[in-house]
Amino acid sequence: MAIQRATRSPGEEAVLDEAGDTNKRSTAVAGLVCYHLLQDYHNTEKLCEYERKASELTLPVSYNLKKLFWRIFPFFRWFPRYKVKTWIIGDLLSGISVGLLTIPLSLAFAVCAGEPAVNGLYTSLVTTILYCLLGTTQHLSYGTSAITALLIAKSTSHIEVQESASDSDCSPKCSRELHVATLTCVSGIILILMGIFRLSFLRTYISKSVMLGFRAGTALHLLIIFLTVLLGIDGPFHHGPLSLIYSSKDIIANTNKINIVSVITGLTTLAFLTPFKVINCIYSRHLIPVEFIAIAVSMFLSFWLELEHSYNIRLINNYPFTLPKPILPSFSLISSVAADAVAVALVTFAVSISLGSENSKKHNQSYHPHQETIVLGVCDLLLSFLGTFAASGVWEQTVVQEKAWGQTQAAGLVAAGLSLTALLCAESLLPLVPKAVLGAIVISNLGWYFKFFWKNCFTCKKSKYEFVVGMITFLAVSLLGIDIGLGVGIIFSILLTLHRLQRPSIAILGHIPNTENYVDLSMEKTAKEIVGIKIIKIFDSIYYGNVDYLLYCMKVKVNCYLWSGGNSGSDNELYTEEDKYHMLMESTQFLAMDENALRRINHTALYRRRISKQTAVVHTVILDCGSVSFVDDEGVNALIYLFKKYQSVGIGFILAGCSSGVLKTIQQLGYFKATSQSFTCSSIHDAVLFTLQQAAERNQSLRGSKCILETNDEKVTECDTIEIKTDANNSTDESISPRERGENISNQRTDIKSANQRIIEYESAL
Repeated sequence: MAIQRATRSPGEEAVLDEAGDTNKRSTAVAGLVCYHLLQDYHNTEKLCEYERKASELTLPVSYNLKKLFWRIFPFFRWFPRYKVKTWIIGDLLSGISVGLLTIPLSLAFAVCAGEPAVNGLYTSLVTTILYCLLGTTQHLSYGTSAITALLIAKSTSHIEVQESASDSDCSPKCSRELHVATLTCVSGIILILMGIFRLSFLRTYISKSVMLGFRAGTALHLLIIFLTVLLGIDGPFHHGPLSLIYSSKDIIANTNKINIVSVITGLTTLAFLTPFKVINCIYSRHLIPVEFIAIAVSMFLSFWLELEHSYNIRLINNYPFTLPKPILPSFSLISSVAADAVAVALVTFAVSISLGSENSKKHNQSYHPHQETIVLGVCDLLLSFLGTFAASGVWEQTVVQEKAWGQTQAAGLVAAGLSLTALLCAESLLPLVPKAVLGAIVISNLGWYFKFFWKNCFTCKKSKYEFVVGMITFLAVSLLGIDIGLGVGIIFSILLTLHRLQRPSIAILGHIPNTENYVDLSMEKTAKEIVGIKIIKIFDSIYYGNVDYLLYCMKVKVNCYLWSGGNSGSDNELYTEEDKYHMLMESTQFLAMDENALRRINHTALYRRRISKQTAVVHTVILDCGSVSFVDDEGVNALIYLFKKYQSVGIGFILAGCSSGVLKTIQQLGYFKATSQSFTCSSIHDAVLFTLQQAAERNQSLRGSKCILETNDEKVTECDTIEIKTDANNSTDESISPRERGENISNQRTDIKSANQRIIEYESAL
């Protein structure tokens, strides 16, 4: 047993020396080790000497430049070590699968953003190549995503077709291109600054539940938008708050304008895609490029049957399929796009960083969020000068690249090659793709987004807080838009976490016989509570936010009569009905009852009877601080308050398991001076042995009787623990003589052992 002692003044040391002599004379606990909070100056001098020598070491400049180059361009680190025989097949299959999925998704998301469809392919091509050179993870895929498409469409929704730019020689189309380029440029600059100033730590405030709800809400937006496309209804898409309601009203109002052939085409594509998507989910290593097959078949049918002219089916030929021309962002538009640029930067940051962090943890890979943020900003900055729009991490492509044997980012290079091939053929083939087919492809992939519902609704009983956070985020994204909804979800998650931190978990510990382990009584049936000792464990830090709840829980866990401050006041003033119930549930007198009796206890006359101070015999409270990471000033004041409150009613209060940081803090904040207590115990078992020894010494002076407590390697002197019996009126006969009381001790012990399996008396072994 080890007791942690605090440093004292010379006067206090003299008092402690006398107490130490008394402890030396007793044969209480063998192996008692006391240690002071002294600094090891020898090790400190060695450490300073080592740091001085290390600072004198200099490395060649070429080595530092090479290390910096490898850090900026991870491609040149893993590519020379590429295992061709082992990885080439997996990367080829993965790259082909990702590339064939990237082509239809890029076209669809570009249509959703209101941009030329070829811009989506161009964005995916440039971003994939950049991420292969600069990215730090092996399976993450960047490109044209639904997130950026919705945000770009929202930002440009106010630009009317006939609106002119500020320059007189600029057309409305040029105005839109300038707006998107400026928005993408400002977003890239914001992301680069976030990476440089190490603001990527903000990802820690984005929980998995928030992202699941965000994905489900985004999927609902995509479902409504592409359902409109599948039905063949013309008209602008709604964006922003309540856009789902407005879009639903438009669908209902334009039911007479639904194109039957477009609906048949879309439903046929869905019927073709759905079974293969199920097969791909079951046999994840054998992915079938059904999206590309659907695109190829639709192009053939569109050319052969002339779907646009014969059946009035909308094709993606609104814009000429030529590569976008380089463009310079307009500085005059920065003020008008600043708010939207911040939204694009923060949302794409949250999506990409959370996706990369989740993927790297799954595969036990290194992940550098600061560099990933800079890479995302560089991609946006370059895309703005190339005349396209912002990029982000794409969840669908990442899942496919992960499942289809992808080993390195070489799979991304293969996917980029397929995107380049599609761009070369874009002018002659891609304009023949019907929009209804693209809508069906996107809708068939929304099942991965709606994974939140079928996965988390069934586990809401086990993780109700995560379920509530996910549902609130989903509703906020659905009603308020993806940018505002994500912010609402993150803020709600933080507030809920703060609320949970204000209500720390507290448990009563019991001892497992013949061991030195103490566990929660509600979790382990073999654990037994020690008569006269309450062991309370706190599973959180003690700070200003939870001290009130902590004091309330201590009042409930340890019998409420300890807080009455004397016999003054009526029973109704001192205790609530809930307090009485907890007292009876935890008192040593009623723990002997079976479970059925405890359930009926609140209906008995005994529950409604006045409770006296002899309900339970508690002489020591041990507070286990092993899970406490820090304590602030108000937390120390709460501990001092507990010590003095217990001391006023004759109850001991001991801290156990304090870490070095917590011990140093409570010493600096004056806990030992305010309580006149000079020690804490290093473990619960040491505190229990110390408490039993002190109780034994006190009772020996009163009764002169003792019993031997044997442990594994030591013998401890202990007195008989006396439990006061109460009569039917719950009162104790104070007139019983010590001799008569001593004669009844053995009978009381026999009754306790036979009736109460949760209480152990330390008369034989601990």
